[in-house]
Amino acid sequence: MKLRRTAPFLVGPAGDPALLLDRAEIPAEAACGAELLDRIRATLVTGAADATLTVEEAQAIVLGQYEACLEFIYSHPSWSRVRAGEATRFLHAYLLENRHYLAAAPFRMATGVGGSPRPDALNELQARHVVEEADHDTYFENGLAAIGCDRALVRAARPWPATVEWIHLMRTVADSGPLPAALCSGLLEFTAGNRTAVAGWHEHVAAGGQVSADAMAAIFEHVKTDLGLGHGSNWKEAIEVAGLVTATQLADSLNEITLVAEAIVRWLDSLDEGLSGDLVGVMPELTRDAAAVPALLGGEADGLPVWPAEILHLAAHGDPSLTTGMRAALATAFAYGEGVIERTAPVEQAAGRLAGPYAHQPVDGGGAALEKLVGEWMRAIDGHRLWTEMTERPTLPLVYGWLVENHHYVAAIWQHCGAGIAACPDPRLRALLVHHLEEEFEHGAMFREGIDKARGGDFGGLPVAHMRPLPTTRSFTGMLRGLAQRDWKAYVLGVAYLQLTLRAEGDGPAARHVSFYEAVTGRLPEARPLLDVMRRHDAEDTDLGHAHDVRQMLDLLSEHSIGPDTLASAALVPQLTWSFLDGIRCHYAHGPAAVVQRAGWHTDAVTGS
Repeated sequence: MKLRRTAPFLVGPAGDPALLLDRAEIPAEAACGAELLDRIRATLVTGAADATLTVEEAQAIVLGQYEACLEFIYSHPSWSRVRAGEATRFLHAYLLENRHYLAAAPFRMATGVGGSPRPDALNELQARHVVEEADHDTYFENGLAAIGCDRALVRAARPWPATVEWIHLMRTVADSGPLPAALCSGLLEFTAGNRTAVAGWHEHVAAGGQVSADAMAAIFEHVKTDLGLGHGSNWKEAIEVAGLVTATQLADSLNEITLVAEAIVRWLDSLDEGLSGDLVGVMPELTRDAAAVPALLGGEADGLPVWPAEILHLAAHGDPSLTTGMRAALATAFAYGEGVIERTAPVEQAAGRLAGPYAHQPVDGGGAALEKLVGEWMRAIDGHRLWTEMTERPTLPLVYGWLVENHHYVAAIWQHCGAGIAACPDPRLRALLVHHLEEEFEHGAMFREGIDKARGGDFGGLPVAHMRPLPTTRSFTGMLRGLAQRDWKAYVLGVAYLQLTLRAEGDGPAARHVSFYEAVTGRLPEARPLLDVMRRHDAEDTDLGHAHDVRQMLDLLSEHSIGPDTLASAALVPQLTWSFLDGIRCHYAHGPAAVVQRAGWHTDAVTGS
């Protein structure tokens, strides 16, 4: 069997993982060997760093990666349950979260339209795609209306965490320019390319009674519209318009495509296990307050209320111990907070009691009040299940993955802080952001070099520079960049939140950080060299006085008017910080195979971040 060139994917449960390489599943033990990893990595070289590929060469490689991605996406167990007629809740969630994803199309697609020095055919292709996709959420709203869901309640519902992650991943890709945007969108359009198979799937679902025939007919209109617009071939046209594609451009785009596939599978996990489907199941019983004030921002850009880590976990992943009533109440609370529900039915009253303690209160006062606010937002990461896993059941792959993803996060400082500097009109705050960038400038390299040294011969000797970030990491760092571009005040609040997680005490690091490292190394002594990398970073941040700098930022920020839209935008930072940590917890629980699986496309002269 001849295999396509593709980055590997991770399949199977945490206790019995395997690598999926195109159509071949490789047992975890074999996948972790240096010899096999070297052979895989050799196929992921797109050429010399300054090489170019012809249109035909680039299209062939992208097509092969698409087909391997679809093998991965359609291996998800939820599709088997759909075929067996046992997936009504999954399909309800599929309707609602697809609606949210499509409603965010202009937000996630338009940012890259101007990503070239002059208006050209690539710009035009992306701009047309934005216009054509702008109202496609209507098809899924129609499907939800067919099963009794009030359209206003559908629009007001908060997207689930994995949907927000996916939206921000696609926005991040689009921000890179119209070529990677077209190639990543192409994967999604490619899934609907076989009209006969897609039509058969919709008919099967309707015939089995899992979702009404009217609902399935409504959403199948979306497939027909996309096919009629020719979206399935946009990716080919983008490569043709680009002409020669460099090896570096192609490697970067292929890695983004693989992240989109992984984001979709994480999204499917959430539809399967989380509470979004429970919301759709109860939505026909909910009552709408016609006098309620609608949210200022779309759910993809509004993080209020800031939920505790455990509520975010339950919304995203569910829990077998939850009763049907508890699932419905949690889903309703998560979707609406203190929003548009009249709170008359029992499930609504229960949701109101859950949401009440986390309702946002207006911020009065100066920098101290802002610091108190972002301090309260720590609830999104305090108590995160990742910390329990690392302190009570640590494994070397989990600690290693935590360090690698932190490397990707720290290395992205140039992008989001640079955007914040460019957007900030206050010279004093701008100077503090420049100072922050200067102090963090070399920390990405510090992480990369420290991790590579501490790794030794483990994990096939895979260098950090050749490892793809998790899609949750890319969404997180991309969200910070996008936030800086559209709302500099919200970005400053986000920086304060992230820096104050260190919570320095006096002249030394926070006691809870010291105890965390001691707990991990007490159970896993071999992790000490890796944790020393993070300890060094913490110590440098403490020595540089980041907490003091942040308080200066907040004092200066308090002199500006901070509207509710800015607070809502800033509140997205704690949610996607939770997602960043949750992605690490979920992925690296699969052991050594999860580490080697991060091998990515590269040129033969990759340099570090």
